[in-house]
Amino acid sequence: MSNLSRRDRLREAISNGLLMAGVPPAKMPGGYFPAFKENQLTGEEIKRLLFGSAITGYVYYPQQFWMEYKKNGEFTWRGSDPKEPNSSDTGKSRIDGDAICWQYQKRFGGIEYCGTVFRYPGGTYDGKDEYFWGTDLGYGTFSLVK
Repeated sequence: MSNLSRRDRLREAISNGLLMAGVPPAKMPGGYFPAFKENQLTGEEIKRLLFGSAITGYVYYPQQFWMEYKKNGEFTWRGSDPKEPNSSDTGKSRIDGDAICWQYQKRFGGIEYCGTVFRYPGGTYDGKDEYFWGTDLGYGTFSLVK
C-alpha cells in the first residue's frame, strides 16, 4: 500500500468526521476544506492547470503568494512580505502520480515535498480559493491569475 493511498484514506476520514460533527466546510481560518476524492485533481489535471500558468492564493493565512510556472514545471514564487528573507524563490515541480512535488532553491532547506490538489466547490476567484492543496507542511488556497 502506498503512502498516497494512506493519505487519501486519512484525509477522507478527517473530512467525514468534521462533517458528521457539524463543522461546515469554510474559508480560512476556520472550518475545513472538503478534501474528498470527488474534488481531487489527477496528476494530468494538475499538470494542465498549473504548468504554463500563474496562480495567486494564500498560505499561512493571510499570507498571499504568487507563483508562475513554466511548461517544464520550473517556477518562481513570491510571497507578500518583502522583509521576509525567503519572500521570493525559484524551483522545480513535477507530477508524481496524482500529486505535485515542489523543490525550492532556498525555502524549506531545498527539500522536496509533495501535495494533493483539489477543486474547492465553495471557492471563488475573488477569494483566491477556487483550488486548494494539502501537503505535509500544511495547506494553501489558490486561483489562476486571469
